Amino acid sequence: MHQYTGVQQNWPTASGTFVSAKYGVPACYGPPNRPYIVLGSLDATTVRGIGKDAGSAVQDAARVAKRMGADAIVVIGSDREQVETSSFGTASTNSSHTGGVYGAALGNSVNGRTYGSGSFTTNTFGSSFGSYQGKASVLVIKFK
Repeated sequence: MHQYTGVQQNWPTASGTFVSAKYGVPACYGPPNRPYIVLGSLDATTVRGIGKDAGSAVQDAARVAKRMGADAIVVIGSDREQVETSSFGTASTNSSHTGGVYGAALGNSVNGRTYGSGSFTTNTFGSSFGSYQGKASVLVIKFK
């Protein structure tokens, strides 16, 4: 966390905002509806994984803010970014062959014929998937 130093201001408030109450402390997606002081700012980044998104980063930030004694966080920005791609593939081939030869010798001459048939079948499968990490920047606040 980056601690705020200096004189507290009359930070902006709004008559209404979107608030998510599913985290450790409320996450406001705009100025809160009552006066507050700013304790600092916090950047949160989730670990890499499938399904990691911005909500995971906001949740992590709210958890840290609660441990610091905050009443809420104000989300400045949140997003997710793809950090790696994994791919895999398989292939299998089946084949079958039949054949033969026949011939006849007559004096010093050999006459013959060969014959054969075959078939090949190849099956392939492949897939790729991304690994993401969520990011969030928040203000850590305490209500007056």
